[in-house]
Amino acid sequence: MSLRHGVLRGAISLGSARMAMSLLNAASIIILARILSPDDFGIVAIAMAVVSVIAAVTEASLHQSLVQCDEPTQDHIDTVWTMSCLRAGLIFTVIALAAWPLSLVYGDERLGAVFLVAGVGGAFMEFYNPLLTMATREMRFGPFAAFQIGQKAAGLGLAIGLALALGNFWGIIIGNALGAVFASLASYLIIPYRPSFTLSRVSEIWGFSGWMSLHQLCETINWRFDQLALGVAVSKVELGQYSVADSVAVIPTRELSFPLRNALFPGFAQISAQPAKLREAFLEAQSGVALVTAPAAVGLALLAYPTVDLLLGARWITIVPLLQLLAITYAFDTFITVIRPLGMAMGATKLLFLRQLLGLFVRIPLIIGGLALGGLVGAAAGRALSSLVNCLISFMLAKQLVSVGVWEQVRAHGMTLTCLLAMSAAVIAAQTALPPAIANQPLFQIPALMPIGALTYAGSAFGLWHVTGRRSGPVKELLRISMRVSDLAVFRHLRRT
Repeated sequence: MSLRHGVLRGAISLGSARMAMSLLNAASIIILARILSPDDFGIVAIAMAVVSVIAAVTEASLHQSLVQCDEPTQDHIDTVWTMSCLRAGLIFTVIALAAWPLSLVYGDERLGAVFLVAGVGGAFMEFYNPLLTMATREMRFGPFAAFQIGQKAAGLGLAIGLALALGNFWGIIIGNALGAVFASLASYLIIPYRPSFTLSRVSEIWGFSGWMSLHQLCETINWRFDQLALGVAVSKVELGQYSVADSVAVIPTRELSFPLRNALFPGFAQISAQPAKLREAFLEAQSGVALVTAPAAVGLALLAYPTVDLLLGARWITIVPLLQLLAITYAFDTFITVIRPLGMAMGATKLLFLRQLLGLFVRIPLIIGGLALGGLVGAAAGRALSSLVNCLISFMLAKQLVSVGVWEQVRAHGMTLTCLLAMSAAVIAAQTALPPAIANQPLFQIPALMPIGALTYAGSAFGLWHVTGRRSGPVKELLRISMRVSDLAVFRHLRRT
């Protein structure tokens, strides 16, 4: 199987899974936001942020080490499983010991029990069958996609059911914990695996995973720092509003970019010893991921008001400016999504860690300063600015890894940036021209404006590709894929008739 075909197949498999997860996540947010209060979401946000950071302290990218390893054996697989067992126990122990002190820090005695239950989910989150990861090494992504969908569906289904029954934050906390446990156990049914306790390959696994654990810790703090800080500085209601805005803002981009990122890692690993080929693949992947995912984030920012009003209800309308800023934050992140799989494939885990550490030093003062000057909106603005700075840091890292200049990377994103500007101008102009009967009704405003934005973006991309000589790149690749899908659909229709 060719690299391009393998990555494409993986992206489709994982992309379908993430799309299903995205729909499930969106549906759960809509339902839960109408059942629970902002205070409930504030409690959940603190618990999830703390558990994520504690889990990240022990994160070692154990499963990913099997992909990067040249010739993984059964001993490597069993060592990863054994280390995952030890990690799960460590996560829960640390959370159990920290539960009461942290409840005092956040001034809410309910958090002690909440941390304990959430810790169960945190311990089982990565305790899944390592053979699922081995399948991705062979460019077979179906088993891992099935696990991801099952994990998300179990957690969200239980959370909604328990929220309806209990009427408070315990529905989400217990549902997420049980979902993680059930999904982890089910992963051993997807691909049969009989584990054995061994640490015989721990030095080889840790050789890759050591720096990745530090990278993951910094990445998690980067992602969760604002909620950790807000949990101390603002009320649970305000934190709940911020958390819901963040949960909605992340859906379009993270759910679209993650499958591409996960599929690119084994693909890059296969050509890591061919610098010229890797450089070309990186540039094409980086520009392609942004071209596909960035418009979803910007579109959400443009339609934030009718989206919140329609999906969450009038009591959440105050989160609109937060949603807009956070959606732009995730749009910036799409331009550098490919850096992580590139660094992992090249074994440059130390550089990935240093990138996250530098980004953390930028993010913390910007968020704290923004919070002090402008409250929740200021904190969101600080986070958006820090993501923009992180783009520059990541471009500089890519220059060191594959010798692609910063300006060359910016130019590779030129089509995406131009199309985003055209889309934004078209949607804003259409908003101002809408008759009052439609402008005041989100149920009509969204279907009226969304096609305008989508057609403007797609038309701009095709037009730019045409006038610049129809060069190879993401647009040509997307057109080729579309033609194949169309031909396959016609062929199947003819066979049925």
